[in-house]
Formats: sequence, C-alpha cells, structure tokens
Amino acid sequence: MRTHAALLGAALGAWFAPTVAWPVVVLALTVLAAGRRRSLLVAGAVFLVASGAATHATRAMDFPEADTFDGWVTLVDDPRASGPVGVRVTVRSGRRRLVASAHGPAAGRLDDRLAGEQVRLRGTIRPVSRTDRRSLDRHVVGRITVEEVVDGRGAPPLLAGTNEIRRRLASGAESLSRADQALFLGMVIGDDRDQTAATADDFRAAGLGHLLVVSGQNVAFVLAIAMPVAGRLRPAGRAVVLFAVLGAFATLTRFEPSVLRAVAMAGVGIGSTALGRPVEGRRGLSLALAGLLLVDPFLIQVVAFQLSASATAGIVWLSAPLGDRLPGPGWLTVPVATTVSAQLAVAPVLVGIFGPMPLAALPANVLAGPASGVVMIWGCTGGLVAGVLGGTAARVLHLPTRALLWWIGGVARVSAAAPPAMLGAAALAVIGFAVLVAVVRRGWGAAAATVVALVCLQSVRSAAVPAPGITSLGDGVIVAHHDGSVVLLDDPGSPRRVLEQLRLAGVRRPVLIVARDGDRADADAVLALHDRFGPVPVAAPPLHRVPGGRTVQPEQAIVAGGLTVIVVEVEPRLEIAFGEADP
Repeated sequence: MRTHAALLGAALGAWFAPTVAWPVVVLALTVLAAGRRRSLLVAGAVFLVASGAATHATRAMDFPEADTFDGWVTLVDDPRASGPVGVRVTVRSGRRRLVASAHGPAAGRLDDRLAGEQVRLRGTIRPVSRTDRRSLDRHVVGRITVEEVVDGRGAPPLLAGTNEIRRRLASGAESLSRADQALFLGMVIGDDRDQTAATADDFRAAGLGHLLVVSGQNVAFVLAIAMPVAGRLRPAGRAVVLFAVLGAFATLTRFEPSVLRAVAMAGVGIGSTALGRPVEGRRGLSLALAGLLLVDPFLIQVVAFQLSASATAGIVWLSAPLGDRLPGPGWLTVPVATTVSAQLAVAPVLVGIFGPMPLAALPANVLAGPASGVVMIWGCTGGLVAGVLGGTAARVLHLPTRALLWWIGGVARVSAAAPPAMLGAAALAVIGFAVLVAVVRRGWGAAAATVVALVCLQSVRSAAVPAPGITSLGDGVIVAHHDGSVVLLDDPGSPRRVLEQLRLAGVRRPVLIVARDGDRADADAVLALHDRFGPVPVAAPPLHRVPGGRTVQPEQAIVAGGLTVIVVEVEPRLEIAFGEADP
C-alpha cells in the first residue's frame, strides 16, 4: 500500500508543482505523522520531493537570448524530415536542450547524423515561449535556425555502438519495400522517421498506433533473448548482464518514454530478485513510475509516458482475473484479456486528448498483436544477422518479416477502411463497468450486456458520408461535397492530421484538391493525399510548389463531382467560389 501511495504522491507532486502551497503540505504532513497514517504520510513526503524537483527543474531552465550562434552541439535524437528539403533535430549545447532546424545544403549535412554525434553549427538562436508546454516538457528552451554545418565528429563508444546496430538493422532491411522497412524499424527500434502519413493514419484508425514505435513489450522480448545466456550466471552476475542489456536497449531506442517505463520496471524486478526479495508486478510498476517521476517530473506531462503507464497498470491489475473468467482456451483468452485490459486503461487518456476511440481497436490488436511480437523478436536476432551478412542472405532472412508485416499492415488497412464506429467517454465508462462486474461477480450477464452495448454503439457513428455543402474540418481543411468531394487546403496542419480529418469526415476519395497557397505545407499535404488516394487532380496558383499541381488562371471553371470550382483570384492566394455543375 505504501508503494502505491508513493506513486500517488510522486504523480501529484510532479503535476501540481507550480501551484504547490508548501506551508499547507508541511502542516498536513505533521497532522498525518501525529495520527500515524503511514501510507498518507509516505504520499505526502513523496509529493513534497517530487514537487520540489519539478519546481527546481522549471526554475533551472536557462532560456537563451535571441542572438547569433556558433558552437558545438551534441545530437540528442536522430534528425527527422521537416518539409521537402529540411530537417530538425534536438541538440544539447552545454546544459541547454535546443531544437535545431536546417534547410538546403545544411540539412543535407545533418540528415545522415545519429544521436550522440557532435556537430558545429552556425546560425541564429532564440528562446521558446515560456508557455510552450510541449517544448518545455521535453526540456527544450530554445531553437536554432541553422545556416551552416561547419564540422562534425563521432559519438562516444556506447552511442557509437548502438548507432552501428541501428545502421546494420536498416541496411539488412533494404530488401523490404520502403513502407515495410519504415514499419520494421519503427517496431524494432522506434525509428519512425520514414513512415508515411497514410501508414500512420491506417494504424491510428485501427487502434494500432502503438505498434508504429517501440514500446514496453520490446523490453520484455529483449530480456527473453538475453535470458538463455544470463540465466547460466549467479544472481549477481545475471543482474549485471541484464542491467547492461537494459541500458544498451534504452540507448538504442533513444530513451523513449515507454521504454523508460519498461526498463525501470524490469530493473526493479531484476534488482529485487538479485537481493532475494522479489516484488510482484503491481508494486514493481508503482516503484518504477515513482522513481522515474522523482528523476524527471516533466515525464508526467508526456502523453507517451501516460499511455505506457496506463496500459501497464491495466494489464497488471486486470488482465489476470479477466483471463481467468473468460471462456475458451488460454491461447485465445490471454491475448484478449491483455488487450481489453490495456485498452480500457488507456481509454481515459486517449479520449481526453485525441477524442473517441475506434471500436476496431480490440479485434485489430488481437489479430495483429501476436505477429508484432514475432517481428520484434526476429528483428533483434535475424534482422541483425541480416544486416551483418547483407545481400541474398538478408533477403532470405527477411522473408518471415515480409510476411508478418503484410499481415499487420493488412489488419490495419482493413480495420481503417471499416465504417468508423467510435467510442466516447460515456460508452467506454459503461463498457468498463460491465467488464469490471463480470470479473468481480464471476458472471457473464455483464459480458453479454457489453456485447449488446458494442452492437448498439456501432450505430453511434456509422459509415460517415459528407453532407452536401461546404464544411470546415479544422486544421486548414475544407470539404465541398455534392456527388464527390473537393478538398480545399487553406494553410493545412500536419499531413497526418489532414488524413485523419478527411477519414473521420467520411471522405473516401476526393475528386479535386485545391491548394490555396501552393507552398510547402500544401505540398506536404498533397503528397500525403496522393499516397492515400492515388492520383487526384490538383489546382494550384502560379509559382506553386505542389507536386503534380496544375496552375489555374482567373475566371477559369473546373467541373468536379457535380460542383463547378470557379477561380476568382490567383494572387496573392488562390480564391475560389463553388457552384453546382450544369446538368
């Protein structure tokens, strides 16, 4: 109980640190100590430590002044694309963590670098906004606009070794298609940089988004691979080897929040076993999470950490009793119980941040989950051997990978193409209550009620068809629909968000895309739309940068899907009007 109280105190302290009233907390702790409420006393004490750590970390942030920049930096993560000819990467300069953005030749000199390597940059630096929570939660205090990459040098030995493993895995997977290679690297080492917006949208729509990146289950698979060797050693030696494996894997995966959670939890289990005092999963999770929040209180704000912690809590608390009560063979009940437990636990976070969850998530996870586990294990063994041998051997070794990724991708595509039935907060609360009753009361009347609820909820959001007229979907996407959909891009958001908005609106294939600015944002969105829907005509203003775009002129009329798109102006932006096409 005290372990869980410590986690509660750490979470509350990290979350409410900016508004903590210290005298009130100290007074409360004094009262609790006098009343010998030990669990509450532990929670209060850890709350003070966590809030103090969070407050100190916030005050210690060293925001730079706007100025020129010329100096050496260390890459914290791997550079990723930013527009057609740009890259961005998180770097460390002294004690400051910054985001560096480069375009053109400077981007080319940064693109093939990996985390841990050092480069000398020239450009300009400016602070981030003190209200930019997304940057501050990642400890980023400034941004560098890179004008020139002057020089570079390699990473320290540990990072150099993990970088070489990443390169070997990537080179061994070159026989796969580009989409499969990106999916493989994302699932095995968390490298999602080359995944397309269409792939990400398919997996998100199917409730399989967690498979696109490395997750906590990867840590379990890596430990399973290492155990045949470590298991031959004495407890102390086994612990040392497994700790080394955990550290290397965390470095290899760039210390992703979900991996940090899993590594910390595994470390608690390994350490307690080596000391002869093993802890069960629930206590291990609480100890791991509390320890991480005391070290880095900002983790409490990171969505990936929240999802990982919630999913694991659901599994360790609910999956075993649910699996015991499900009828059927263990090979079926165990994955179903695990999936249901994890999905119910993450539902509050997902619904609160991203909105309703897809109903397809449960069957999709049951179908794709086992195959993804095999990909992760094979990637850490056969995939690495393929990278060392290369050539024909690599192609043969990756035949199972190709088949497994075909299955996983197919599950995602079919689930995403299904009518988008969504589950909101109220529906998930009813389902969660029904499952809980089924577990506690050992009866399946509640389970039957759950099935009925799911069937009824299928009609909550049936196959969406855009209503005739003009609808703004947000994020710079406007749809005009008659007998077909015309998509107007008006300073659109990220390509992934554009695809998601169109999917939720029921747009299956637009008949025309109108790019108002014809700039880089429009170009990125059009590339994603072509990847999703295939070739679609694109109308763009003069001097546009949109691939495949057709330049239009004032007073030009375009007939598309029962609508007439009339070009009113082309400068400085494309202005259009809609009318019904002549019969």
